[in-house]
Amino acid sequence: MSRGEMYLAKPGTVQADMDSAMAIANRMEQLSRHRNTALGQGLSKLLRARTMVQSGHPQDARIIAQQAVSIFEKLNTPREKADALIELGGTYNNTDEDIPAKISCYQQGIDIYHRLGDKMKEASMLEVLGDINQVKQDYNAALSHLHQALTIYQSIGYKKLQGVYALLGSVHNEKSNYIEALRYNLLAVKTGEELGDSGMLMSTVYNRLAMSYYNIDYTRQSMEYYRKGMYLARINKDPNAIQNFLFNIGELLGKMGRYEEALDSLNAAYTQFPVADANDEGFFMMRFIRMYLQLNDHQQAEKCYRKMLGIYGQVNELMRQELRLSLSTYLVKKGRFAEAAPYLDTFAVMEQTYPSSVLRNASIAQLQYKTDSALGNLSAAIAHMVRHKTLSDSARNLAQSRQLGQLQLQFETDQKDKDIKLLVQRNELQEASLQKERVIRYVIIAGVIILIAFLGLIYSRYRNKKRTNIQLEKQQNEINAQNDMLKGLLDEKEWLLKEIHHRVKNNLQIIISLLNTQSQYLNNKDALAAIRNSQQRMYSMSLIHQRLYQTDNLGKIDMHWYIPEMIGYMKDSFETDRRITFHLACAPIELDVAQAVPVGLILNEAVSNAIKYAFPGGRKGHIDIQLMQTTEDCCELVIADNGAGIPPGMDAMATASLGMSLMQGLSMQLDGQFELTDNHPGVRISLAFRYQNFASTDRLPTFAEEAS
Repeated sequence: MSRGEMYLAKPGTVQADMDSAMAIANRMEQLSRHRNTALGQGLSKLLRARTMVQSGHPQDARIIAQQAVSIFEKLNTPREKADALIELGGTYNNTDEDIPAKISCYQQGIDIYHRLGDKMKEASMLEVLGDINQVKQDYNAALSHLHQALTIYQSIGYKKLQGVYALLGSVHNEKSNYIEALRYNLLAVKTGEELGDSGMLMSTVYNRLAMSYYNIDYTRQSMEYYRKGMYLARINKDPNAIQNFLFNIGELLGKMGRYEEALDSLNAAYTQFPVADANDEGFFMMRFIRMYLQLNDHQQAEKCYRKMLGIYGQVNELMRQELRLSLSTYLVKKGRFAEAAPYLDTFAVMEQTYPSSVLRNASIAQLQYKTDSALGNLSAAIAHMVRHKTLSDSARNLAQSRQLGQLQLQFETDQKDKDIKLLVQRNELQEASLQKERVIRYVIIAGVIILIAFLGLIYSRYRNKKRTNIQLEKQQNEINAQNDMLKGLLDEKEWLLKEIHHRVKNNLQIIISLLNTQSQYLNNKDALAAIRNSQQRMYSMSLIHQRLYQTDNLGKIDMHWYIPEMIGYMKDSFETDRRITFHLACAPIELDVAQAVPVGLILNEAVSNAIKYAFPGGRKGHIDIQLMQTTEDCCELVIADNGAGIPPGMDAMATASLGMSLMQGLSMQLDGQFELTDNHPGVRISLAFRYQNFASTDRLPTFAEEAS
């Protein structure tokens, strides 16, 4: 399998490498089938699934990966199962429908790696899971997984942390924590450059740092790192990354007011590389229409608008929310206010589900103000104008906070003039705080008065609580005394029950011994057979009482223990000489004594009949015994042999033998369904009865009690 993985590890997706990996997987599967090696079959399916995913056929790979998971689960090989679960997760997309299944597979794999102590794989998959939760917009979960990954990496001394730092920066960007985003992205760049990383991971790191600078309006630094990332993308020949950098540079140039250059960069990204899907097409059109509107090229803007309308029905709700802002901006610019209104109203409704930045909401409020004004909705227009003003002020304050945070982050290396600005701003804050001093003084005085009243209330509650505690303590002492008395009575009851079961068992053993002694004075074969049958029936009941006084559970019999013990005794009694083999399949079921005794007697009758009559002339055979829980409240006992079977024309259920009458009577006592059928060859006896999970207070009488 390592040779196949070697082909998959090569950069890019070369068809010859994929064919070689698939050929190795096919050969592995052929050899595994020939040698009947389940592990080899599972590994071949795992390699096949990886090859299919890398070749761009995740749907076909999913079935193969699921088969690999099932094989490793049956073999109880946790590491291989975890690898297969990770591969299965990789067959799902990042769509709303697929992401839950993808996260579930990855989480199961991570749990297995954690139990195995494989910290490296656990950390790397936690990093992947953090990235997926970022796509899902579950940013708190993303941060949790990424911090767990970072902690594990650091605990094992792993140095290549630029990837996880960059992801943390990206998540903080999405949460508008721009200073934290900048801090983590700077850490990512520093780590990668110290390690001499020049691969695509470092290209991604530069891209994310550039985005952090973009968000705080540091356009020069943003452009510098976009170009560094573009350089690595070109060296590593990654067309998707090159397209992404051209797109981001175009957006940055538009922010700088260099619209012609922005269009050149966007056109290069759009025309030189294939657009992946409708979502990507939508992102391009939104940027294009913004630039064309700034350049007053309404003809090209109209083309972009029509393309966005075509895309609108093909994408998910999150992408439609992005498109609504661009569509409504264009329509308001063109004076088509009635057409813009539905997009703006829907954007406002979906804002609860897909929150936007303060700046974007300010833009929407301004568009709503213009639309309502044009349509004559003056009260709504005023409300939206007020909201636009509030959000714009908030956006300006936020921008100032971002810049202050950048100054604080680079305090030790910034130039002197930046330090002076920061100190001036601090002085302004101090002056503002002095102006609020009088208000604070009055607030403190009022707070002291409220505190005194509150303390008085607390003291009164304390006195009441103390009196209540004394009463509760007295009641608790009385309860404890009663509990001690009841515990003594319970211990005495359990001792008496064990003694009763012990004596019943001894009495049954005495009866068995008396019958054994009596049989020595008899010559009648029928009488001897009847005595032996009685001994076996008593022994089946004796085993139950023996088990009850030897265990702490005085009301339940473990049939997983009882049935093998009973069969062992019968094999010794009948001296089968290995000509009859027994196959036992007993689930770990505990039955109440009222059910265990009839089941044991029916088992004794059925097995003894099979031993005596099913294999005439010393022929060999086997007897299968199963006790299983078919449903939550129903059990089934099955005794089947491959012997002579029922003679033709004979109705075994209608015979008047004691054994048959006994089994039918015991089945009625259990309120069960008793069946005896010809097994072709042999006979099959089944008993289905309700499983009493707890002993009933109105206990059914045992067969021994009925006989007495």
